[in-house]
Amino acid sequence: MGWRLVTATPLELNMNCRITENEIQEFMREFADDLESQEMLRLLRLLGRHPYTRFSRSALAESLDMKPRDIDRTISRLKAKGLLCTVEGKETALYALTDNESWRRLITKTAALDFRQLAMLEGRLI
Repeated sequence: MGWRLVTATPLELNMNCRITENEIQEFMREFADDLESQEMLRLLRLLGRHPYTRFSRSALAESLDMKPRDIDRTISRLKAKGLLCTVEGKETALYALTDNESWRRLITKTAALDFRQLAMLEGRLI
């Protein structure tokens, strides 16, 4: 049960998602430049796997094994891009994936890629 990447054709993903390789590549190019961008991509992939979950800052930092200042910077950058929203909790702020449906769909489909698919796409971006 293999798959093959072909530019501008649908890429079969787990969970019966369909997305073109070009869409994923353009999305990932935005976040593939430097360490900070890669941290944003890691956070987006986590949120994409749990699109309706709200996370505290400490839960995000622990899940991604990031220092508090690094998670704060990453959260700020994603909020500035409109990809992350803040929901006020009882005692602390909670963070969730954007409500923008087209971004949410792209992020969740990208998060559905397995390690091999993601590595192949990342390799093609270089």
